[in-house]
Amino acid sequence: MRLSERALKDQLYEIADNDFALPEQAKALPRALEMLPHLGCPDAELRDDLIYSTLATWILADKFEDDDLKTLLRQLLTEEHLFYKLGESETDSVFMRSFSALLVPLILSRHRIRPFLMPYELREVKVKLLDYLEKEQDLRGFVLEELDEDEAGEPKGWAHAVAHTADALDELVQCKEMDNEELLEILNGIRQKAAEDKIVFVHLEDERLVTPVIAALGRKVLTPSDVQEWLAGFVPLARQKEPFPDCYRQAQNVKNFLRSLYFRAHKPETAEQIGENSANALANLVNQTLQEIALF
Repeated sequence: MRLSERALKDQLYEIADNDFALPEQAKALPRALEMLPHLGCPDAELRDDLIYSTLATWILADKFEDDDLKTLLRQLLTEEHLFYKLGESETDSVFMRSFSALLVPLILSRHRIRPFLMPYELREVKVKLLDYLEKEQDLRGFVLEELDEDEAGEPKGWAHAVAHTADALDELVQCKEMDNEELLEILNGIRQKAAEDKIVFVHLEDERLVTPVIAALGRKVLTPSDVQEWLAGFVPLARQKEPFPDCYRQAQNVKNFLRSLYFRAHKPETAEQIGENSANALANLVNQTLQEIALF
């Protein structure tokens, strides 16, 4: 029997009050499966502060068996979760999709510590994440729209689907099973979304999309020509003249992304992650790309 939102909230209040510890004698997976149907709840407290925080704590604290994490991952990548009503925009269905995406990197982080996913399973994750990133139409960041008055009029909170998917890709590119070809495929998917033409991103989506790019470069399997060709692909995206104003929004998003990548290349931690020479080369290549776009 499916728990009501009220009953689940009461259970999770108790768990939160105990520092999100898994209750004694309880198994993590059955409890998680009770929460998943409510992962897309428009109530930000239940969705974000309680369900996500509880599952994140349990996953990172290694409360799930490997097979349990596989089960959880498979469920998150289904039509009921990551692809739930995909294609809708400005509806509450985005919360189910975006918060399903946000749980994926937690599972991948456990795999990187103690591998339990087969290469073909990771490739399936890659295919589904990129498919979702390409097709997601609801690009809102923080949703100010309030819940009904009987829910105290609280804002619905973060949707942030692009940022959440970027977090998942950040963990995925760090998996050693991802080879040169697959990393390039992921970078191309990031480039496509960074050049979005429906809206101008204003909730730091560009910064979040930069993070998996740096992580991919940190693997040190991409060649300088790979990176140069990937960056060159941004130029025509920023030079399109129609339709207007779509092309204007696209150019703005491209510039914002490249500027974020440029400044990230100059951060000391980036030099540590990808090497000082690579960081300097990246900054130079990005600067050249921006100069070529010449739309300052």
